[in-house]
Order: sequence, then C-alpha cells, then structure tokens
Amino acid sequence: MPSNVAATVKFDLPEGTISLDGSSPRLLVPAEALVDLLGAAGEDAVLDFGHRVGTELGRRLAARFPEPAGAAIEAFTAALGDELAVLGLGDVELERWGRGLVVRFRSTALAGGGEELLAAVVESALQRAMARDVRALVVAADEAGVRLLVLNEGAAARARAWLAEGADFVETLDRLGGFR
Repeated sequence: MPSNVAATVKFDLPEGTISLDGSSPRLLVPAEALVDLLGAAGEDAVLDFGHRVGTELGRRLAARFPEPAGAAIEAFTAALGDELAVLGLGDVELERWGRGLVVRFRSTALAGGGEELLAAVVESALQRAMARDVRALVVAADEAGVRLLVLNEGAAARARAWLAEGADFVETLDRLGGFR
C-alpha cells in the first residue's frame, strides 16, 4: 500500500483517538463483533451504514481523481483497493468481464456475514467517486473470497432476479450479454 494512504491514519494515543485523513474519530473493532452486529441490525441498517462508509470513501477517491473517466483504470483500482484496505475491509482487485466490472475481495474479515455491507460500501464509493448511479450485487461468496458485480440499475434488477432464481455468477454474466 502506498505510504501516502497509510499515513492518513493517525493514532493519538494521549487522546485515545484514531482518525483518517483529518476526519472525525474512528474505532478499531473486532470484525467478528461487527459481523454479529450486522446480523442483528436488519437489512436497512446494514445498507445505510455501508452507504455512509462508502460515500466518505468515494469523497476521498474523488479528491484524488477529479476526472475519473480520464484516470488510468490501474491507478483508480489501486486507489480503491488502498482505501478499502485502510478501512480493514480486505484485499481487492477489479476484474473486467467484457464490459462487466467485478470487484473481488480476495480476503476480507467480513466474509460469512458481511457481504451485503461490502456491496453497499463499494456501491456508494463508486457512485460518489464517479458521479454515476451503480449497483453492486453479491454474486459469489466462498472460500475464494467475495465477488460483487457492478451494474447500472436496469441491469442490476435483471441480475438480481436471475440470482434469486438460482443462476450462478457466470450464468448471470452470460445473460447480461455474454461478458466473458
């Protein structure tokens, strides 16, 4: 991780606070406790929490990439990954499947209960950073990690229906237009 991003985390031990890039205080909490809390909180609360975290992350990305459409995909991907890593959400890579975009968490402390939170964070971060409406759907969650499919609203509605019918990740991509 580039030192400029890692340096944005400040530990003020005399005051007992942690901050990120001059923001309001942060907390370090056990991931397992957060997953348990998410399980008890209900879907709306999880999505609201994830959207708030993602919107702030997206603001930081937008400050680094004022013209995201002109940014190199590698630089933007690295910056997104750095921001998610600083929050402790995991190791991320973006996968291109034709015109499709998949965000893959190769490792995350939130696997096994926090996948919808990851989707909400990524969705809001990309919306804020790119000024585009997108949806992030959990399409795979297993020992290999968590995959989120990023789509516009119309495509997301279709994909959500197919996933609910039992379609898997690859079949969903194929139905969306043969992204392989």
